[in-house]
Amino acid sequence: MKLGLMALAALTAAIIFVGCGPAVGRATGGNAGSGDTATMAGETPGVTNDNLTVVNENLASQEALLVGQEKALGKHQAELENLKEIVTAFESNSTNKKSSADVTVGEIKAVAEEVSNMSDQLENDMAAQGQHLEEEISMMHFRITSLEEQSTFIQNLLGDIQDEAEAIRYSVSTIVDEIQKSDESVEQLIYSFDSIVSTTEDFQGQLTSLEDQAAFLNVAIEQSTSAIEQLDDALEEVSETQEELAESSNYPVTIEQFTSYANLSGDGLINDEINSLPAPEAMIVPDCTGPDGSRECIDKLVSSVIVGIDGTYESIQLSIENFCQAAESAYGLERVHGNRWDSTVQSDVTGTLLNAGFISETEFSIIQWSLKNRSILEDGYPSKGC
Repeated sequence: MKLGLMALAALTAAIIFVGCGPAVGRATGGNAGSGDTATMAGETPGVTNDNLTVVNENLASQEALLVGQEKALGKHQAELENLKEIVTAFESNSTNKKSSADVTVGEIKAVAEEVSNMSDQLENDMAAQGQHLEEEISMMHFRITSLEEQSTFIQNLLGDIQDEAEAIRYSVSTIVDEIQKSDESVEQLIYSFDSIVSTTEDFQGQLTSLEDQAAFLNVAIEQSTSAIEQLDDALEEVSETQEELAESSNYPVTIEQFTSYANLSGDGLINDEINSLPAPEAMIVPDCTGPDGSRECIDKLVSSVIVGIDGTYESIQLSIENFCQAAESAYGLERVHGNRWDSTVQSDVTGTLLNAGFISETEFSIIQWSLKNRSILEDGYPSKGC
């Protein structure tokens, strides 16, 4: 009887201990799961090194809790095996030591039956607790994996933040350099502005001087305008005089021919005098002096010949139509304007008349042909009955 009471007390203590075990396990697992879920469902904390430390500590606590629950499960299994052994021993002892009293045997059987029921219930509770513990372990592994991924993400994010910090520091350095350059540019602009102000003052002085010069020039322009008007009047009078002189000549000439000849003579570019060249016997040499005399001699010479092919004095082809007039006009021009082909007389200046526009290219070629072939005109003049 004493042995049965001791077994019953041990069994009761084991049941109480085992019954409390699953409750404690469930409470601990529930609290851990609830806290972790709140952490995962809540807002993502600021990504710093402190946050990463908290995550690592949480991961370590979860692993420690899992190890504790595994130890508790092993302890419960050992106690269950011990209880089974006590029950078996109790039943064996009860069988060998049967009492004659029916009440005592019935009580023992009732106790044994109750112990068996409690043992079955304990096994069911242990199975349920084991299943629950396996689920908790699986959930814990999942949470550990999630925390590891979150830790990796945080580390990568910290790396990105460090890269961005480096970029920001580089940008700040660049901005500082630009600000320094801007300060230098501002100083240069201030210096340039001072130079512009100084230049403006100088320009104002120059402008005042220019205004004075402009006033002086206006007076000079007014005086020049008056002088030009007077000069125009004088030129108009000269033109009228030249026109009157041209009209009063013995042979008609244009004002341009009269003016160009007079200018050449006044400048000493031509000689307007008859030289000492002797004329052939019985030849009446015309006076070719002056613009009117030269023009008349040239016109008579040109009209005395027929030009077949125009060209220079070397290539011109002509035939003499009025031999006497041609010879007399050629001699008259030679006695006033010379002959480049005869070194014994004065130098020829008919080229000057050509350049001044007094004679044309064709007239110049005919005159030069006549001067070059003066011997033909001189020898043929007596025989032509002039």
